[in-house]
Amino acid sequence: MAKSRRGGRTSTPVLAAWGILMLLLGLGIGLLSSGTGCGRREHPAAGKSTATREAPPKPAREAPRSEEPRKPVREVPAKPAPREEGHGHEGPEPKAGLPKFALVIDDLGYAAPELVTRLCAQGIPFSVAVLPFQEFSKESADIAFSKGKEVMLHLPMEPLGYPGPSKNPGPGAVMFDMSEQEARAAVRKALDAVPHRKGVNNHMGSRITPDRTRMTWVLEEIKARRCFFVDSRTEKDSVAFDVAEDLKIPAIQRKVFLDDERSYDAMAAQWERALGIARKDGHVLIIGHICPETVEALEKLIRKTEGTVKFVTAGELAQ
Repeated sequence: MAKSRRGGRTSTPVLAAWGILMLLLGLGIGLLSSGTGCGRREHPAAGKSTATREAPPKPAREAPRSEEPRKPVREVPAKPAPREEGHGHEGPEPKAGLPKFALVIDDLGYAAPELVTRLCAQGIPFSVAVLPFQEFSKESADIAFSKGKEVMLHLPMEPLGYPGPSKNPGPGAVMFDMSEQEARAAVRKALDAVPHRKGVNNHMGSRITPDRTRMTWVLEEIKARRCFFVDSRTEKDSVAFDVAEDLKIPAIQRKVFLDDERSYDAMAAQWERALGIARKDGHVLIIGHICPETVEALEKLIRKTEGTVKFVTAGELAQ
C-alpha cells in the first residue's frame, strides 16, 4: 500500500512537469498561431487596399468610354468637308464682289505674231481688237483665239483731220463721204475679214462716231452679225454708244487709254486711274495698243493687280 502511495507521489510531480511543459508548448504554439493570424488579417487588408488601388483600373474597364471621345476625333474629317464645301461656295462670292476690269488691246494685224503670242500668254481674260486687211490680221486673230482671248474687229473709220499726217485709218475704212450702201458694204467686208470676232470697236473714227445717221448704218450691220460694240471714245462728242443702246445692241464705253505715253510710269498711272474707276463704279474698260512697251508693262501690271479685281472680257461688260 505504501508503495502504491509513494509511487503516486512520485508520479504527481512528473505529471505536473509534463503539464507545465505542455502548457508552455501550447502557449508557444498559440503565439505562433496568433502571429500567423495577423499576417492573414493583413492580407485581406492588403487585398482591400489593392482593390482600392485597382479601382482606378476601372478606367481600363471604361476604355470604351475613353474611346468615345475619340469618335469625334474620327468624325473630325467629316466636319471639315461641309466647311470646305461652304468655302467652295463662298470662294466665288468675293470674286464676284470684286470690281470688273476689262482690258482691250487694239491694233492687232500689223504687229509681228511673236509679239501677239507674248501678249496672249497672260493668264487672264481680256479682249484683242484686230484691224482688217493687214498682213497678220487672220494670224493674229487665230493666235488670240487659240489662247482663249476674246477677238474683236477693230473697225477703221475716218478721223477728223483726214488725210493729214497720222490720220489714215487704213484699208477698208468707213469714210464720211460714202453712200449708205458703200458704208454698209465696208462694214460687212471688215466683219468677214477677221475670224472668231465676237464684237467690234472703232479704230479712229472721230468724224463718223458723232454722226447719228452714219453710226446707225454701221451699228445695224454689227447687230445683224450679233456682235457687241465698244465705243472707243476717240471723240468726246461720240454718239456711238447711245445709238447702240437705241438699237438694243450690247455696248460699253472705254474709260481710260493705257498707253498714250509709252513709259512704264505713265502707263502705271493710267492703270491706277482705271482701278480707281473700277472701285467706284464696279467696272471699267481700259484700252491699250499692241507695242513692245505696252506688252512689257502689262506683264508687270497684271501680276500686281491679280486678286484685287475680276478680269473680264469686253463682251462680259457690254450690256
